Amino acid sequence: MHIRTQRAVQAAGAAFAFTLLLSGCAEPQADPQARTLALIKSWVAGNYNNLGQFETDMAMVREPEKMHRPMHQLFAPVETSDIEGYIVFQQSSMDGSENPAMIFRHGLIQYFPDPDSDAVIQRELYFKEPEAFKNLHRNPKLLAGVTLDDMTWDPGCDFYLRANPAGDMVSGPILPRACVLFNEGMQENMYADDRVEITPTHYRFKGVYVDADGNVVWGTESDALNSLAKVNE
Repeated sequence: MHIRTQRAVQAAGAAFAFTLLLSGCAEPQADPQARTLALIKSWVAGNYNNLGQFETDMAMVREPEKMHRPMHQLFAPVETSDIEGYIVFQQSSMDGSENPAMIFRHGLIQYFPDPDSDAVIQRELYFKEPEAFKNLHRNPKLLAGVTLDDMTWDPGCDFYLRANPAGDMVSGPILPRACVLFNEGMQENMYADDRVEITPTHYRFKGVYVDADGNVVWGTESDALNSLAKVNE
């Protein structure tokens, strides 16, 4: 019995060692930042709008403060050797057209790994001289020579994004009370209360500013995020 037991222990030890060897040869766990960036690169592109959400709000006769205003958004990946990270041109217009008179916001989104966590940072960059860069996606050569010296941004307004375990959503917030704007009318600070949710078909964001007491002073009071649906690539 003793000899059989000893042989059994030796056999079990050999099997355990073989299992360790196999596990050491297995592919290592994917880097979470690389995984998040890969999903962003796959999904964030095209024309988006939230007209379906707006029409639902209208049909439900929601209170004005809980309505989602209609939005049209373009995301277009662009190439630049002078700004690090994955770069996307973003442009918002009042009617979804490329008419310069209808464009009210445009700039770059910079995606890069956060050196202090496993998140990917989404940072919004804006041109110091913006007019020439409207419809940049039609003439991306305009970016040649553009560096961060030509842009403005607020790191307090960065989003910290992570992919979920299922791999069907990338999401994350800004840091609490980090993104601050001065409200000229109220003569006081207001604070961004925001988060982003990105899927293959939607780009959602909260987009709310609150006062020091947490009251909404800009944006919808609805619990539902602004939900932009992709309408084409």
